[in-house]
This record gives sequence, C-alpha cells and structure tokens, in this order.
Amino acid sequence: MNSLKLTIDNEVTRAVRQHARSHMTTEVCGVLIGNQQNGTIEILAAIEAANAAQAGTHVTFTQDAWQEIYKVKDETYPDERIMGWYHSHPGFGVFLSEHDMFIHRNFFAAPGQVAWVYDPHSDEEGCFGWIDGEVHRIPSFSVVDNNGDGTERTPKQHAEESHDLAGAEIEKKPPPPAWLRITTTVLAYLSAAVLGFAVAYFLFPRLIFIPVNPVTGEPLLVQPNASPSNSGTHP
Repeated sequence: MNSLKLTIDNEVTRAVRQHARSHMTTEVCGVLIGNQQNGTIEILAAIEAANAAQAGTHVTFTQDAWQEIYKVKDETYPDERIMGWYHSHPGFGVFLSEHDMFIHRNFFAAPGQVAWVYDPHSDEEGCFGWIDGEVHRIPSFSVVDNNGDGTERTPKQHAEESHDLAGAEIEKKPPPPAWLRITTTVLAYLSAAVLGFAVAYFLFPRLIFIPVNPVTGEPLLVQPNASPSNSGTHP
C-alpha cells in the first residue's frame, strides 16, 4: 500500500483545536487550504465553516457554509487550493463515520485531499486520505512551524507540545516566601491547641480534688479562710 506524505502548519492545528474547543458538545467543521508539490500535501491554513449544520454526532456543509468558505478563500488564499477538510469528534475518538465517509467521497474526492479529525475531550487527532483509491488513516505526518524555525515535528512530539501549550495558558503563581509558610504553620498549630483546650473545658467534666482522712476515709472539710493550724478536727 502506498503512503501519503503530509505536512501541516502548527497554526492550522492550533486553529482547529480552538474551533473544536469552542463547541465541546457538538461537531464543527471547516476546510483545509494548501497545495501539493512533489508528492507532498502541504496544509497551510484553515477556514471555518461558520454556517455548517451542527449536531452532536455529525456535521454538514450547507450551501451558505460553502459560499462563505469560497468567499474567504478567494479573498485571502487566491493561489492555494482546498486540500481537504477538518471536523471534530467531541468525546468519541478519531475515526471516519459513515456520514464522514459520505462527505469525503462526495466533496473531497481528489487524490490529494485529506480529512483531519480532532477530539477536544482527549486531544487525540489524526488524518485520513486517499491511498490506492481508498480512504485510510495516514500513519505519519509532520507538523511544521512555517513562521518560526521551520522544524518538523512528529505526531508524538506535536501532541506533547499541545499539552505543554495548554498547561502554559494557566498562570503559575510563585510559591510564598519561607518565613510566611513557617508563620502560617505555627499559627495553625496554636489555633488548633487553643481550640482543643476550649472544647475540653466546656464539653468534658471538671475534676475537683477533695482531701481525705487517711484513717477514717472521710473527706476533710476545710474552711475557706482557715489557716493551716486551725484546720482539721479537734478533740
């Protein structure tokens, strides 16, 4: 079986992810813009299908969607071609359903046109294309930074960078200084100790010590203001 060589700009994958993540319960779609040179499919841009018919498990390119797509393409990418399409599978993996295959066979039947699928729940993504007259998943592709150092990345490296970028969007606050952590810990222990004494004082019975005569075993009564010489019993 022959294979396809595919490169896709990292800005395209970022745009597809953002579009899909904006609709986490319904499918979205769009077209992929680029060209094919020396047997290599190059995806350089993406156009959202803003007026597509969206649903939870399928999406359809409407006539209004195609009109808007061609308008944007003619204005922004006049020298490029439509090299395929993309759509999301929110929460159910990367594959082409029967409905997806119908779209690909009827609207993207040229040999160099591909189908990019992205699941915004798992961040899994993959691409399908025409190989030996049938639609198969493309086993490998390269994600290229055309606006940076031009480095090509494998799908695994691209997935790792995608998770890194997602984590980088979260603001990371510096840890508090050591003296503040120590002070907070000491105050927490002191507060717990005070609370423990308070609970013990009010909830548990208090013990009162009463002296007992060692001979008779009877309690010794002591007058409140009596001196030690006058306390006790007299003959």
